[in-house]
Amino acid sequence: MPELDNAAIARRLELMGDLLEIAGADKFRFLSYRKAANAIRAWPEQLSVMAEEGRLTDVPGVGAKLAVAIERLLATGTFPELEDAMAAYPPGLVEVMQVPGVGAKRARQFFEKLGVDSVDALDRALDRGDVERLGGMGPKSAEAVRRGLATHLAHRGRMLLMDALPLAEHASEELARVPGVERVEPAGSLRRREETIGDIDVLVSATDAEAVMAAVRELPFVAEVIASGATKTSVLTTAGPQVDVRVVAPAQFGAALQYFTGSREHNVHLREIAKRRGLKINEYGVFRMGEGSAEERIGGATEDEVYAALGMTTPPPELRTDTGEIGAAASGALPKLLELADIRGDLHAHTTSTDAHSTLEENRAAAAELGYEYLAVTDHAYDLRMVRGMSVDELEEQWALVDALNAARGDLPYILTGVELNIGADGSVDYDEDVLARFDFCIASLHSGFGESAEKNTARLLAAMDNPFVDIIGHPTGRIIGRRDPVPLDIEAVLEAAGATGTVMEVNAYPDRLDLKDTHLRAARRHGVRFAISTDAHRAEHLRYMRYGVSMARRGWVTADEVVNAQPLGGLLGSLKRNRRA
Repeated sequence: MPELDNAAIARRLELMGDLLEIAGADKFRFLSYRKAANAIRAWPEQLSVMAEEGRLTDVPGVGAKLAVAIERLLATGTFPELEDAMAAYPPGLVEVMQVPGVGAKRARQFFEKLGVDSVDALDRALDRGDVERLGGMGPKSAEAVRRGLATHLAHRGRMLLMDALPLAEHASEELARVPGVERVEPAGSLRRREETIGDIDVLVSATDAEAVMAAVRELPFVAEVIASGATKTSVLTTAGPQVDVRVVAPAQFGAALQYFTGSREHNVHLREIAKRRGLKINEYGVFRMGEGSAEERIGGATEDEVYAALGMTTPPPELRTDTGEIGAAASGALPKLLELADIRGDLHAHTTSTDAHSTLEENRAAAAELGYEYLAVTDHAYDLRMVRGMSVDELEEQWALVDALNAARGDLPYILTGVELNIGADGSVDYDEDVLARFDFCIASLHSGFGESAEKNTARLLAAMDNPFVDIIGHPTGRIIGRRDPVPLDIEAVLEAAGATGTVMEVNAYPDRLDLKDTHLRAARRHGVRFAISTDAHRAEHLRYMRYGVSMARRGWVTADEVVNAQPLGGLLGSLKRNRRA
């Protein structure tokens, strides 16, 4: 059978957990499947290799029983418990559960009382008025479900960057080994690192297109070949997404890569400039137009040739959205964007002291593997009791541990004492100033009041930023892609205040947050705002999510100089609001 990669295994374990929650199973039972799936998504090794070597239990959250289930998955594509769960409740009900405002209990109620077994069936039930007439619902609750359904449908058919990028990289690695292949690159919205992706596009430079097409059809994770021609093959993968692979001759590769990377607006703008210069550009190359229909090909083997023919330097792929990059490329004013290698540490990571699954020591070991100079511990503050927010006595214990670890750290990253504070209804935070002053820095985040007005939420953030010990605003808009809309905010006022107060704004790299997003980052830069790119890690493996935050920062034109955790430890600490005040 086709190979299941890590994403495909994680999806099946998540399905199992979701079906168990819908069925009303014990909380720890369905959470165990989600915990394992979460770890597997971020795990750097392929589980198929680990299974052959008998190392599946090395993955956090995978015990002996779950290892057997994964082995069955790899061998057959399923396992008995999953089959039983799918027989009890249709898999389409999981998507219903994921609609904001529904959840597992309502999804089961909709199924058992109304026969709703899919999102489409939920839409019809809402239109008929069945949902509002259901016990425990009513017009207001039904309207909330309708709004949630609109949010869900806006992202339907798209996947998170986290799900698309590893699959594209896996396909590229496999195709790069085909004889005659010179270069393989993901293209399209994935290469621009958009926050969600439709289909995955991969471009191949090769002298033998037939061999490449055959190799695509035989990729180990192909579940179905949709279509296959002389130069393009489309397949469905075991993880779910569609992958489209195109082959071009080496002399055309740069032109094709440019064409299949730029947004529609970017490419139209380029063609207009080319036409004014007496040129034509398309996926085959750059051509000088002669008399009649005569054309002279003048470039296209590389992207640099394409842009140089138009008098431009080559803009980074993340910027190719016609938002000013073409003018900057023509005037030599493109910024040197932040790179993953610039990041020196992670400033937002949780531990088992509150709601995470890794200890501080485990987080630091993972940070050491990434080559970081420093790492923060930022567990939740006291007022968020639902995740065991920390009392002052518990903070004292954590600070003592940090002191001990730093005293004997050797070559390991230095640990910074931080906290994730809660912004209250009036903009206040959890502890008194004498406690706040003892942290190396403080993050403050909105964790409540998502239904408040834009005026009230904006006032809360502005008040928090006036606090001299609030150094960073975490996940500023509170969005969760496809599951929760951003909180209503006057974002321009918030960003202006951040610049005026010297408050750092977070780019939360957790893959379903990516908050702030690119348009906000460009606005923030106009106000002189500085940024922290952080993962919000809840297990050690999540520290690897940093690359998604860096991608979002690059889309926002952010440079290393504007990122506090791209600075050495001394520069980071000296740049914080509390220390600049002192």
